[in-house]
Amino acid sequence: MTPEKSLRLISDAIARSRRDFEKNAGMPMILWGILVSVFSIAVWALLTCTGNLYWNCLWFILPLVGWPLTVVLTKKTCVSGAKNFLNDILAKIWTVFGIFATALAVIFVFVAPQYIAHYIAVLIGFAAAMTGVVLKNRLFTVCGFITGIACPLAFFLMEGYESTLIYAGVALIDLLLPGIIMNRKAFKD
Repeated sequence: MTPEKSLRLISDAIARSRRDFEKNAGMPMILWGILVSVFSIAVWALLTCTGNLYWNCLWFILPLVGWPLTVVLTKKTCVSGAKNFLNDILAKIWTVFGIFATALAVIFVFVAPQYIAHYIAVLIGFAAAMTGVVLKNRLFTVCGFITGIACPLAFFLMEGYESTLIYAGVALIDLLLPGIIMNRKAFKD
């Protein structure tokens, strides 16, 4: 096999992997977008009604709800049962995001709780932008940059519990909207 033919086969395999991932990725993104939005609104409502900052601890329940639902949903919606390289890379990106987000949240609860949201928004934007880069998807990349840069600034400008609602916007821009667009594209193909 010639080097050119070998490179073409590798390129074709990566392109096929990207298409397969995009067919299966929309639903988990929609699920996480909905969950983050619901948690954002719930935390905001509870903070507003009670003034008790401990309601922010509800965020630690999000992964306990989201991961099992993602596993179940992925098994039901996966077109081909085989995992591929792209799935593995993107799963690692979002797993690293989850580890960093959880660790920073735990640390900042004790150090500077008022800044947790700023860092988590940057991490979500970064993970979304990296997903876009890996998928060669401009929408993902641009949305990730927008939220990763603009949201922390918005947190500084907003006061009170309303800043909690920024996460609903992040979920809409980084997860829900791209997930819906990916699903529509997958169903058309």
